[in-house]
Amino acid sequence: MSLGRNPRHSRGSGGPPAWFIFIVGVAIVFGIYYVWFGVQNFLRTGGRGIAETTQQAQVITTATARVRPTANLNILPTFTPVPTCLDFIVSVPNAIVREAPSPNGAIVTSYSQNETVCVLGRPQPDSEWYTIDMNPRTRRLETAYMHESVIQALYPTPTPTRTPTPAPTLTSPPTPTASITPSPRPTETLDPDVTDTPPPTATPSPTLPRVNI
Repeated sequence: MSLGRNPRHSRGSGGPPAWFIFIVGVAIVFGIYYVWFGVQNFLRTGGRGIAETTQQAQVITTATARVRPTANLNILPTFTPVPTCLDFIVSVPNAIVREAPSPNGAIVTSYSQNETVCVLGRPQPDSEWYTIDMNPRTRRLETAYMHESVIQALYPTPTPTRTPTPAPTLTSPPTPTASITPSPRPTETLDPDVTDTPPPTATPSPTLPRVNI
């Protein structure tokens, strides 16, 4: 009778158990993952460690937070008000419009008599020219110049009348009134030879005694 080997006993004694192989396989997989992750982190950070990378990220974030408001600040353009337009009319049959306030300025166009012109003012206070807007219907100024002799204000500003100041009234000085000074009364001169004698004193008559009858 021949003795045969037990198949279960043969497989069990020929290698490590299955659970051990499973654990080793899981450890190898995780090891490969962590090694790959470490290589990727090394390439991404340029050889710096995690602490250095975190510190640099915080510095970059702080700098970005400080610079960002200035970078995103939009400065709005300043609004320039449009000058007031005053209505003038052409007072000559053909008024020339020039590019510059000078008789030698290039001619831009011409206006007929009684046409309305938008006048913005004078280029200089003592200038003989007016600055006009050739297209007042839009907010874009198209400036040109016309001489003051060819246009006049449609609604001229009334010139205030000068009220003469009355001349001051001369007051004659008061006439002095003559005052009457009383003449002093003459003083009586006493004669030194005359002596003032007091008048005589009257002597009373004697009273008779009364006799009863």
